[in-house]
Amino acid sequence: MKSPLPPEGKSPDRASAIAGILQDNIVSGHYVAGDRLPSEADLCAYFKVSRPTLREALGRLSARGLITSRRGAGGGAFVTSPDPAVAGEQIAALIALSTRAENNAHRPFLTEARIQMQLGCAELAVLRKADITDLRAEIDLQSDFALAEDAFVTSMKRMNLALAAASGNPAMAMLTQGLVEAEFALAPDGGYPTRLRARYLSYHVRIANGIAGGRVEDTRAALTELWSFEIERANGGADDAQPVERPPKMRDLRLPPVQRLTPLEE
Repeated sequence: MKSPLPPEGKSPDRASAIAGILQDNIVSGHYVAGDRLPSEADLCAYFKVSRPTLREALGRLSARGLITSRRGAGGGAFVTSPDPAVAGEQIAALIALSTRAENNAHRPFLTEARIQMQLGCAELAVLRKADITDLRAEIDLQSDFALAEDAFVTSMKRMNLALAAASGNPAMAMLTQGLVEAEFALAPDGGYPTRLRARYLSYHVRIANGIAGGRVEDTRAALTELWSFEIERANGGADDAQPVERPPKMRDLRLPPVQRLTPLEE
């Protein structure tokens, strides 16, 4: 095992130090998922600590989702393979607690961080020609402006997670999930009236079309404009009075009549 425990008296919290050493050994691959850690007796002898101190250290690893305890014959502490969804929820909780501000003033920072991550996710989705079926399904759902607000918010959340998953990068998807969970746990001021939904929908359609068409520049432009829109909204600038681009009608698509040119006089 790596990193022996510092001598007695030099560590203010020996349980924390033991947990850190064991965690380092798990993260580095010294112990892999399914491995059983040494017995409590062996660990107590190695670290020269009492059984209660060791159990406190193991409890911390269990709370982090790194190990699980099994009772009976063949039992002990076993290294787990953390579920990505659970890991994302833990990241979300840490982000939310460490950035919390009065009156949810930290939400714009969560949104900003999420969009910055999505710029990379979208680019990877384009490069990997990702399947965006889930993304398009959420966009179709959001196009129904009669959708209840809570259902619209849930769809927005799923769409952002689908975009992260389309990157094909598990680490980026997990980090983005943590940001999405932390952000959408807080309701924005003003909710999602129809005009704002239409703005979001227009950005989402452009992102999906950019990925499907293999156009990195289009996805980047859409996400960058969405970022600016979110900043405006956080500052109270994106209100219902702002006009929304409407789909063209058939009469708008008709070509104007060709005007005859007057012959030039010689």
